[in-house]
Amino acid sequence: MPYATVPDLAAWLAPEPAPPNAVRLLTLASQRVDRALLGAWYDTADADVVEVLRQATVQQVHWMLERGDETEAQSDLASQSTGQRSYSKRPLRDGEQPQKLAASVGDLLRTCGLFRFDPLVVG
Repeated sequence: MPYATVPDLAAWLAPEPAPPNAVRLLTLASQRVDRALLGAWYDTADADVVEVLRQATVQQVHWMLERGDETEAQSDLASQSTGQRSYSKRPLRDGEQPQKLAASVGDLLRTCGLFRFDPLVVG
């Protein structure tokens, strides 16, 4: 279930309208926010947390629209051409992953305290 609605997205993108595939984009963006927060703990009933998740989702959709890459197919491309098709993949450093989350979303989640990982000590 998306953390934001089509009207939320339309308000964020104004004066541009929300795209026809807004529900799908919001769902994918919410999944990417969830992936970024995997292992973090937070109260989804807290109104402040709900607002941060909403903002993160619409910012992620905006970034996806600007990149023109809703499927992440181009997340590791360094260059691309049209016509006779020419793609170049950016070499990744050891352990590096292609960027799949907008920098603004990461900043938002960190500054609002959602990137909070407490160690689990057993024993």
